[in-house]
Amino acid sequence: MLVCKKILIFCAFACCGTLFAQNIQNPVLPGVADAGVMKYNGKYYIGGVFTNGDFYVSDDLVHWGKPVHVVTMDNGWSKGSGAGNEQIHANDMFCLNGDFHLYWSVNYWGKDKHAVHIVHAQSKNVLGPYIEPDKKTWMDNRIDPKVFKDDDGQLYMYMVRFTDGNTIWGRKMKNPAEFAGEPVCLFASLPDTWETMDNRVAEGPWVMKYRDRYYLMYNANHTSTEWGNYQLGVAEADSPLSFQNGNKYSYPVVNSNQILLEENYVDLLRYGITYEPLFDYTENNPGVGWMLPVYQASDWKKGECGFSSKEIKGSTTRHLGTWWTSPSLWLRKSFFVGKQVGNLALRVAHDGDTKIYLNGTLIYEKQGRDYCMVNLDEKQRELLKKGENLLAVETNKGRAQFFDVSLFDMRSETADDILMTPGQPNILRGPNGFEWWLIYMANKNNECRGQYINRVHFFNKTLFVEGITGPCTDGYHPEPSLPTFSMKGETPSFGVLQQVKPSTTYMFETAVKTDGDAGIIAWWKDVDNNAYIGFDTKNHNWYLRTIINGKEKEEYFTLPKDFRWGVYHHLRIERNQDCLKVWLDEIPSPQKHLFTKIIPVTEPGVPGVFDRTKKALFEGVTYTIGFDDDRIQLKEHSEILKGDFLDHYEFSFQLSGLSDCKMSGSYPVYVDKDNYVKAQFNGITRMLEVVVVKQGQQILDKKYPLEHLQMVYPDVKYTDFVEKCYRFISPSWINALYLNRHEVGNKAEFVDDMFSKFTIEYLNEGKWYPLNNSGATVAEHLAYNRLSFTPIKTEGIRFINKDAQDLERHIYKLGIQEQLKESYNFRAVRRGNKLYLFVDGRELGRLDIHYPASCVGFCSGNYSPVYKGILYYHIGN
Repeated sequence: MLVCKKILIFCAFACCGTLFAQNIQNPVLPGVADAGVMKYNGKYYIGGVFTNGDFYVSDDLVHWGKPVHVVTMDNGWSKGSGAGNEQIHANDMFCLNGDFHLYWSVNYWGKDKHAVHIVHAQSKNVLGPYIEPDKKTWMDNRIDPKVFKDDDGQLYMYMVRFTDGNTIWGRKMKNPAEFAGEPVCLFASLPDTWETMDNRVAEGPWVMKYRDRYYLMYNANHTSTEWGNYQLGVAEADSPLSFQNGNKYSYPVVNSNQILLEENYVDLLRYGITYEPLFDYTENNPGVGWMLPVYQASDWKKGECGFSSKEIKGSTTRHLGTWWTSPSLWLRKSFFVGKQVGNLALRVAHDGDTKIYLNGTLIYEKQGRDYCMVNLDEKQRELLKKGENLLAVETNKGRAQFFDVSLFDMRSETADDILMTPGQPNILRGPNGFEWWLIYMANKNNECRGQYINRVHFFNKTLFVEGITGPCTDGYHPEPSLPTFSMKGETPSFGVLQQVKPSTTYMFETAVKTDGDAGIIAWWKDVDNNAYIGFDTKNHNWYLRTIINGKEKEEYFTLPKDFRWGVYHHLRIERNQDCLKVWLDEIPSPQKHLFTKIIPVTEPGVPGVFDRTKKALFEGVTYTIGFDDDRIQLKEHSEILKGDFLDHYEFSFQLSGLSDCKMSGSYPVYVDKDNYVKAQFNGITRMLEVVVVKQGQQILDKKYPLEHLQMVYPDVKYTDFVEKCYRFISPSWINALYLNRHEVGNKAEFVDDMFSKFTIEYLNEGKWYPLNNSGATVAEHLAYNRLSFTPIKTEGIRFINKDAQDLERHIYKLGIQEQLKESYNFRAVRRGNKLYLFVDGRELGRLDIHYPASCVGFCSGNYSPVYKGILYYHIGN
């Protein structure tokens, strides 16, 4: 098949974008899919599809060792089906009271016998062998098990059943092998949303709790790379079984990077053209299913496509819904709307042997199947000329018979690899104990599916993912941060950590195995000032013992009746000045979790371990300087400094209460009153204003506009096919809207003015007001109509079909030109002499700074701001 496109281009090119060496080298584990991940005693264990019953082990989520075989399919109910170890799919595993539990899906569909069920096996060792306690029958129906332990120790299993498409269910558990109560249907994928771009699929549930909220991450759409629509969504609830359609996020939190590519850059072959009438040179309409006219080979002059007349004569035209002979010829021409373009990137997806020519010169050739991006180099760009240019594609039928080609104007950037089909999520704490990381499967180009990792942030309580990224993705996407200090492997008692810097804020965790009296030293200043958290085997309890200025105080708390001694239990503490939080086996410690005013606010100290009876072992010792704080409120024109003096750290928070006449911010770097960096949100100027002061002199005044184009999705709670409602997370000031110029689901049907189909209203303080929808134009990005207006403050926008007889949806995503909003997430990362600044996950800038070690702080302007979800931690070497 040969596709020829004529493009009118005014040639202009800029230098390529910069790629950064510190990016995560995704995939971190190629060739592993549908996997489950567990963190145990400072190490990570992963197993799933293509591991055939093996686990891989890592210390840092990046470097994985050789596979270790841990489980073999050996049960009566799957025998005779042909299902073997290759059918160990969608693992989930955890440790409970010294026993390791492994769950997986058998997903075998065969003519001999169907075996599609959930399996449970257990072991006394993390690396097995895992044995099914009941080999006669499966544990539950269908696929994708996930077991979650709530703060009270109650277990819940989440699974997928084939009831309304693929549907997510939850169920209480009596113990790891038995259920308690009936299953509860949580949700299915909703029609006419991002969840149903192809099939009705909701699967791969992962449940976690953080900052008193429950989160369920899941997959939607088809997993096949030929569809490319697999994406990750989130539902947020206030209890383990209350997830439902109404508390889903309206948007995917991780999707293909091609969606952002298409939103930000013009596809010249689709949008950068003026449209001519379709010329029907064949019996059928040759333009069906395509954006551009299709021409029969005989209508082109000899040599116009870079082919001889003999080659063209021997080809035939393929129409939508029919097959082609090999090779086949498609000819299409188009004219570019006159404007300058920058760097060009060709996106190609094909199933058979393919060649691409630009003005008669071969620029791409690949045998067989591929998905890829081709950034045109300088010589290839020189093939372009002012006026009419011709792009010709010759492709052959393959196994799946699919083909697509696009040409993007990248301006000054370069295109990334195609990263797509994120699925089967796992969210775990990173090696430093503060960060959260998403571990999931995805595809890069046409490579084998593998495991990817990306950072998870919480904008106060809203879950946000920095992904999907690869080694060539633009921006700052570093590997997981290391702790301030850690110890590998088992170790006997060693006392306090004498080699680390004392602090007033830190996290310390370790696994403890004892049948005596042992635990962790939560704080140590000297023999007269310290705090211990320990296990007392004799009395079957745990305790907190403090000595302040030589005065001792003890508090005792009951352990669960079935608490086992002589196996590893995980202890974690967070000290935040005079407060201490304690976790036991990953949940809040029994009876009491938070201790306040037990340690002097300003007295730094170090943690450690103790073993009074010399019967203990410790493993996974981790110490990281930092704090995770719920809330700080400042008075007007005031400031608070906090944290240790460090030169490698991350600092973030959610700022609330902004308006168009207020300002407040922080010190991402503070050495003293004459040496600091101040970053303030200024609602008046609608800027993030950053000043750098050294030795009392301001040496830099940098302003970053907060205004940007934000894509929002319809809120299903207020949306149907007649009325589309877009609710915003925070009240916002906006001055323009963007709608696709084509009908939803039909990119071949363009509309001159999409806004004219609707009555438009905006929400302000609970009331709806009309918005004038006249005067819409074609936006600079030719895929969109733009409607500009005097800035308004609003909590949402709704579109109501103007014609009462019109029952079509017409639109889906909405672009808003956001100038300012009431709440922002701010994040700063200091890496020595480099400072990275982020707002709502968008990197705004990088500053070269040269300061000694510094702390951080908060500074209010002309109102009393609230800072929530505050996180600060040291980035270890």
